[in-house]
Formats: sequence, structure tokens, C-alpha cells
Amino acid sequence: MTIILVIVMVLLSFISKKIEKKVLYPMFFFLISIILFFTSFVVGGWEGMGLGAVSISLFVASLIALIIIFYLYQIKNKENKELK
Repeated sequence: MTIILVIVMVLLSFISKKIEKKVLYPMFFFLISIILFFTSFVVGGWEGMGLGAVSISLFVASLIALIIIFYLYQIKNKENKELK
């Protein structure tokens, strides 16, 4: 599930043109994961454990996607500087 979420976040980020908007998608999912994590304590039981697992997966996916986006942005900037 984490790999699928990373792929979705990276693809959503590449749809937008500006770097500020590219970072917004992983940050949005990061905030959703935090909200889901704290909601899992309120729900409790097996449903709460399921929400907790989804929130942790979403948290890890958003961090990985953010690292990938910054890394690819740095590579793109390096190539643009070499062409000039």
C-alpha cells in the first residue's frame, strides 16, 4: 500500500508545474496521516488498528514521496545549469 501511495503522490506532483505545488501533495497527505493517526485512538478496537496502519503507511509514503520529489528536482536543476 505504501508503494502505491508513493507512486500516486509522485505522479500527482509531476502534474503540477511549480515546485511549490509539487510539495503540497505530500504535505497534504502528511497532514491527513496525522489526523488519521489520532482518530485511530478515538475509534479504538480493530477499526482503530486499521486506521493506525493506514495512517502510518500514508505517513511513510508522504515522506518517501517528498524525498523523491526533491531529489528529482535537484537533478533537473543540475541538468538545466549544465545546459547553460
